[in-house]
Order: sequence, then C-alpha cells, then structure tokens
Amino acid sequence: MKGYLTVFLALSLSFLSGFILLLTGSAVRNAGKVRLECAVDTGMNAVLSEFHRELLERYGLIYVDASYLNRTPAAANVEERLRYYIEENTSRLLADGNAPWGVLEIDEVPILSLETAAADMGASMRSQAICYAQDCGLSGSEQEVIGRMDEIYALDSADPMGSWMGIMEQLAGMELPMIRNEKGDWEEVPLSNPADWVFGLAGSDILYLARVNARYMSPAKIDLKRYISHRKRENTAGGGREYRDEQELFLSYLYEKMGYFGNAKEGALLSCQLEYLAHGQDSDLENMRSTAEKLLKWRFADNASRALADGDLRSQALSAAAQLLAVILKAEFQQPVAESILYACAFLESVADVAAIYEGRAVPLRKSDHHMSVERVLAGSLYQNGGDGGMTYGQYLAGMLLMVGKETLNLRTMDIIEMDIRRHDGNENFCMDWCIERLEAEVSGRGSGGNRYTLRRKYGYF
Repeated sequence: MKGYLTVFLALSLSFLSGFILLLTGSAVRNAGKVRLECAVDTGMNAVLSEFHRELLERYGLIYVDASYLNRTPAAANVEERLRYYIEENTSRLLADGNAPWGVLEIDEVPILSLETAAADMGASMRSQAICYAQDCGLSGSEQEVIGRMDEIYALDSADPMGSWMGIMEQLAGMELPMIRNEKGDWEEVPLSNPADWVFGLAGSDILYLARVNARYMSPAKIDLKRYISHRKRENTAGGGREYRDEQELFLSYLYEKMGYFGNAKEGALLSCQLEYLAHGQDSDLENMRSTAEKLLKWRFADNASRALADGDLRSQALSAAAQLLAVILKAEFQQPVAESILYACAFLESVADVAAIYEGRAVPLRKSDHHMSVERVLAGSLYQNGGDGGMTYGQYLAGMLLMVGKETLNLRTMDIIEMDIRRHDGNENFCMDWCIERLEAEVSGRGSGGNRYTLRRKYGYF
C-alpha cells in the first residue's frame, strides 16, 4: 500500500511541477510583454513631450519637430528618440542584476506613419488654430466681414476700368471736327477731354497715389521655393480624421497671431503677413501693391455705380462736356465725354478712399453718399476724403483673405510660420510638413527563453 502511495505522490509531484513551471514560464512571458507595453507607452508619451516650444509660444500650436532643431527632418530622428526612451526602461534598466526574471532587448522601432501639420494640405494646422481661437475666445471685427462676402464678390466681379477704357477707345476712334485756322487751312479741333489726365493716372502705382508710408513695410525679399506652399511637400496624409474648419475662428486666429500694414508683429520676417496670405508675393512691397490694387478695384466699382446713377453728377458732366469746342462742333461727342468724366470722378473718389483707408479711417463698402463732383476733375488734382464710418483696412483685408482658397490659405499660413520659426537659433531646418501631431510605431523585442514580442501603438495630441 505504501508503495502505491509513493508512486502516486511522485507522479502527482511531477505533474504539479510541470504545471507550476508552465505557469511560471507564462508569467515570465506575460511579464515581459507587460513590461514592454509600459516601456512603449512611456516612450511614446516621452516623444510627444518634446514638442516645439517656440511654435507653441508664438503660434499656440503643439507639434514635435522631426528635425530636433539641428538635423535634417526625417522619421529616423523620431525612431532614434523613441528607441532611446524605450531602452531606458527595458534593456538599460534591467542590466547589472536587475532582471531576476530575464532581460528584455529591443530589436526594431520603425515609425509606420506620421500625421503632421501639413495633413490634408494644412487641415491639421487649421484645426489646432481653431481650437486655440475657441479656447482663447478670439472674436474681432474681422468676423463681421463674413456676412458681407456676397457684396465683396459682386464688387470684385465688376469691371468699371474695362468700361472706362471702352469709352476712351470709342472717343479715340471718333473723327474730330475740322475748323479753319488763321491761315485759312483746315485743322482738327482737339477734344481736350478733362477726363484724360485722370485716365492717365489709372496706370500709376496706387501706393504712390494713395501716399502709403513705406516705413511700415519690411525690406525683406523671400525665396518662395524654400517654403511649403512652393516646395515639394511630404507627410500630407490625413489618416481619415475629421478636422475642425470654422472659418470665423480661423480668421480671428490669423488676426491674433499675424501682423499686417501698420500692425506688425515683433520678430516677424515680413511686416505685412496677412497681405502675404492674401496675395502670396515675395515681399511686403509686392503684397502691399496687390492689396492696394484690390482696394482700388473694389472702391472704383462702388463709386462708379454711384456716379453713373447720380442724376445731378451726370448733369454736371454733360454741362462740362457741352462747353468743349469739339463737342460744340460735333454733338455726338457729348455723351461719351460725359460718361468718361463720370468715371474720372469715380476714380478720383476711389483714390481718396484708398488713401483714407491707409490713414486708418473707415470707408463704407457700399456708400450711400459721396464726395464726387465734376469740379474736382476740372481742377486737375487729387483730394482727400474724411472718414464716414464703414469698414477699416483690417476688415477690407479680411475680405481678401476670405476669397483665398482654403488649401492655399493653409499653405501660406504655414509659410509664415516657417519664416518666423526659422529665425530662431537652431531652427534652420524647421518644416511644417515634418511637425508631428500623431505617430504610429511598431516595436519588436525579445526576452529570456526566446520570447519575442511585437507591439503597435498610435499616439498623438488630438
């Protein structure tokens, strides 16, 4: 009987020992996996903790710069940082007798995907900017322009200059009347149209005509090929995310973070940053010229419609035309000459409007009254308008920004960010399409006893 018991206990002990060893092996294997999971999660969070400080402080955007200040931006830089943090919590931590249950070595740490500020052509950057604007409660007068965009598009589509040119070409093609001179010879009577001198101004630099002060412009000339809107872009995949896209909040963000004429931001490469967003030229001067030309076009469209519909002003123009000798001799000149004078009145009023806007006064988008008179055309000089209330320069500029396509505006916004951040020491290689918001990595490692582990993690700020 005792022999049977001995055999039974021996068999039971062997079975229990094997079972205990199996459980111990499973525990060691699972402990290695848990340890790797903890190390990977810690590593991913540590990588995200290395966000770009200047970018956050100046623009309120949180991203990891894959150049790490002094390298060429690449995924390998991120892999190196991730491997460092994981190994600090695995192979290095478990060395020198600190691993009673076995060591854990990291084999590979490839980055599978990156979502950057350039995701979906800047939708990520735009979404973060909108979150910032909402959190800070940004809401300025620029948002009022959104409700007036139909009027702005109507003014932009009008072509009063083309109509005026058509009238001037019509007059140039009409045969002038003839009169005998003192010698008895026939000679043409000059038209002497009082609108001619104003028409000659139409090709002049509007910045000069409006007396815009150049001291508010930066002399910098940028190489557009260095910036994201013009160079080859990388990492633009969006990963199927839904990004925020509230137009009014993004507009307020731009006005909060970027400068414009007379309101430059300290430390910026360009003084007229919002003008760059609107027109995308390579200098403040060219962007200001494009802005001023657009202002003149809108003001001319509104003023021309007012002049042509003003019966008293038309009577003045017809009266002035009727006094010309060529019109007296040939009546068919009167109507087109009067029309040209009306356009001249509108052009002078528009130049005065643009000057007033640049001096900080407000001018209505659609006027109910005006300062036009034929006498101003006959006097042969420019004049100034007083402020009548209406839209400021910043609001007119907001209208131009709202006309820019979404992707173009996103890319130009990132241009400005790159321009400013690169001015800081060590940021020469800063690129928005290498500013990481989310990353996905696959980590493989091996533990004692031939155990192998593979983990995939995707971490990000949003």
